[in-house]
Amino acid sequence: MPKLRLVTFDISMTYKGLKNFNCGNSMINTFVYKSLKKRVKKHFSQAYVLLDEKEKFVGFYTLDTFSITREIFALEDRPSSLPPIVPVIKLGMLGVDISLQNQGVGKRLIRDAILKVVAISKLAGCAGLYLLAEKEAIIFYKSLGFVAINHSEPLAMFLSIDSILESVGEV
Repeated sequence: MPKLRLVTFDISMTYKGLKNFNCGNSMINTFVYKSLKKRVKKHFSQAYVLLDEKEKFVGFYTLDTFSITREIFALEDRPSSLPPIVPVIKLGMLGVDISLQNQGVGKRLIRDAILKVVAISKLAGCAGLYLLAEKEAIIFYKSLGFVAINHSEPLAMFLSIDSILESVGEV
C-alpha cells in the first residue's frame, strides 16, 4: 500500500486529483467535485483528506454536528434514557479511491473519525457517531461496530459514545 497522509481539508488549496476522484459511487464523486469545498467554506461540514505520496487526493470523509430525535431509534435495542433531541456527530460522506479499496483505508478513515468524536465529546455533548449507509456499505459499517437503528433507506446506523470510548480505552 502506498504511503498515505491525512490532513484537514483546506479551502485555499487546490488538491491534485480532486476533479477526477472516483470511489465507485457517483453520488459521493459528485459531492467531491461540486459540494465538498462549498460545505467546508460555509462551515456546514469539516472534511479530512487522504493524500498519497504524490499529494494526490485519494480519499476523504466529512463530519457534521447533527441531531436526531430519539424516535429514529426504532429498533428494540434502543439506548436507554435518550433525550427527545439526541446530539450526534454525523459522518456525512466517506470515499476511498477505487485503487485503494479493500486495503483497510476506509477503516483508517473511520478510526480517525472516531478519535475526533472522542475529542468532540470532551468539549460538548455527543451521543455517538451517526451515518446513513447505502446498501453496499452496510456490511463495512457493521464490521466496525455500527448498528442499524431503524429500517430506513439509506440505512440509519449508529455507534454510541460508550462503545467508542470502550474501543479506544477511555472508559
